[in-house]
Amino acid sequence: MSPSLNNIGASRRLGDVLLARGLVGHDDLRKGLEYQRETGARLGEALVVLGCLTEEQLAEALASQRGLDVLDPTATYPNPAAVNLLTEKFVRARHAIPVDFRDDAIVLAMVNPLDVVTIDDVRIITGKNVIPAVATATGMADAIDLFFNGKNELNGATVEQSADTTNGEPDKEEAQDFSVVKVVDDILDTALKRHASDIHFEPQADGLVVRIRLDGVLHHLTTLPPSRRAGVISRIKILGDMDIAEKRLPQDGRATYVRDGEEVDIRIASLPTVYGENITLRLLEVSMSSISLQDLGMGTNELKTFRSAIRRPHGQVLITGPTGSGKSTSLYAALEELNQPGVKIYTVEDPVERKMPGILQTQIRSNIGLTFASTLRSLVRSDPDIIMVGEIRDYETALIATEASLTGHLVLSTLHTNDAPATVSRLLEMGLPPYLIASSLECVVAQRLARKLCRHCAKQVHLTPSTMTTADREFFGKKVVDVFEPVGCRRCFNTGYSGRIGLFEVLPITKELRRLILDQASADDIRQAAATGWMRTLRQDGVKKVLAGITSVEEVQRVTT
Repeated sequence: MSPSLNNIGASRRLGDVLLARGLVGHDDLRKGLEYQRETGARLGEALVVLGCLTEEQLAEALASQRGLDVLDPTATYPNPAAVNLLTEKFVRARHAIPVDFRDDAIVLAMVNPLDVVTIDDVRIITGKNVIPAVATATGMADAIDLFFNGKNELNGATVEQSADTTNGEPDKEEAQDFSVVKVVDDILDTALKRHASDIHFEPQADGLVVRIRLDGVLHHLTTLPPSRRAGVISRIKILGDMDIAEKRLPQDGRATYVRDGEEVDIRIASLPTVYGENITLRLLEVSMSSISLQDLGMGTNELKTFRSAIRRPHGQVLITGPTGSGKSTSLYAALEELNQPGVKIYTVEDPVERKMPGILQTQIRSNIGLTFASTLRSLVRSDPDIIMVGEIRDYETALIATEASLTGHLVLSTLHTNDAPATVSRLLEMGLPPYLIASSLECVVAQRLARKLCRHCAKQVHLTPSTMTTADREFFGKKVVDVFEPVGCRRCFNTGYSGRIGLFEVLPITKELRRLILDQASADDIRQAAATGWMRTLRQDGVKKVLAGITSVEEVQRVTT
C-alpha cells in the first residue's frame, strides 16, 4: 500500500534506525550529533559529510524509517507531464521532483522526506495527493539537470520544409507547440547523455511509450499521455523532413542534433501500427573518438591473426554477425590502423556512420541508382588500395567485391551469418563460385557485443558444483570458479552493466579450409576443421571474459545462444 502523509511522522528516530541496521556505530552517531549541533545540518546529512554513511545508505535508512520507497530519479526519465506541474525554480529550491503519476497522485522524489511543508505545497499547487519517495542528493541533482538542462537545438528540416498539405495543418500546429518541442528535445538530450543508440516511440492504447536502447538492451524511459501522441510524432516527422499528413505508409527521414558542439546524425523511420505511427530514431555520432583494434576486446592470438589479414595487399576480410553486433565499429578500427598517407582508401556505406579524415566515403542512395554494386564498379576504376563495403547484401555486390579482391585490392566488408564457418555457406547461397571464394577469402571474424559489468556495483560470487545453475555448469563444468554478477546502482541506471565489449571468433582461411571450400563442404565440416586448430568460438571467448570479471554468464548466454 502507498504511504500516506498521516503516517510519515509515526516512526523511529533516524539514529535508532541506523544503529539497528548496523550502518553506524555509537561513536559515529555521537560525531554526527555534534556536527549537527555545530552546523545545523540534519543528522543524516552530517553523517554523510563525515564519511560515516553513504548517500545510498542514508536513503535506505530514511525509507525504512518512514515506510517509503527508495527511488532513483535518474533510473528512468521523469514523466514530463508530472514535472511540468512545478516550476524549475521550485524543484531546485526544494530538492524535490515529481517523477510520475500513481493512480490520481504524484510520486514525489525527495532528498528530505520529512519536509512536510514541501509536500503540502506540492499538494496545493497541483491539486493532487502526494506520494513521497526517498532519493539521494546526488541522484536528485542529476535528475534535475537531466530534465531541465536539455536546451540544445535540432538542426534538421524546418517546418517550412515539410509537406504543406491541408490535412496536415492541425498536426503541424500541434508539433510547433512549445511544450511538445521541449518534450522531444529533452528526450533526445536524455538519450544522448545516457549514450543510447536508439530511441523508440511506441504508440499504445494508453499513451506513447518511449524506450531507449542502452548497451543493446531496451529500457523504458517514460510514457507520454495520449494527448501528446500526435504532436510528438508530428514533431519528429517534421524534423526528419517527412510528410506529416501521410500516416498509412512507412517513411524515412534524417536530422542532425548538435550537443555540446558535437554533431549527432539521426536516422528516423516511421511504421504504421493499429494505435498510430511507431517512430524509431537511430543515433549516430558523426565525430566519434578514434577506436583502436586493441579497444575492441580481441584476444592476443585473434588480434594477431586479424592484423595479419588486413595487412595483406589484396584479398577479402569479412566481419559477420547480426545487426547491432558492432561489425561497423570493427571495420572502422581496422581502417584507423590502415589509414596512412601512402594508402588510398574508399568506403561505400549505407549509412556513413562515422566521418574519417583522409578516407573517401560514399553514401549509398538507392533511390537514384547509387547502389553498392554500381559504386563498386566505379571505385575499382579509381585506383584504390583498400575498399570497405558497408555490407554485402546480394550476388552482384558479392561478385564485384570478390573480383576486386583478386585484382590487387584489399576488400573489407560485413555479412549476416551466425558464426564464422557459416560465412562460406552464405556466399555459396548467394551464387558465388567456390573457386572465387577459396582464392579471395583471407579471414572471417564473427562477433557479438556483450554488456560489461558495472565496475561500481558488480558482486563477486564463489561458485561450486553444488551452487551452480544449469547455465553455470554448461560454462565451467565442475570447476570451482570465482565470477562477478550484476547488481545495479545509480551509475549504471540500475542495470548492473555499463558499456560493451566484443566477443570474437576469428577464422583464418588456411590451405585445408580452401580445399574444403572448393569441395563445397558444409558449415559443419568447416567448423569441425577450424576446431582442430586454435580458433576459439564465440562462447569460449565469452567464458574467458566471464572469468576475467568483464561480463557475466547470463550476458554471454544471451548473446551467443
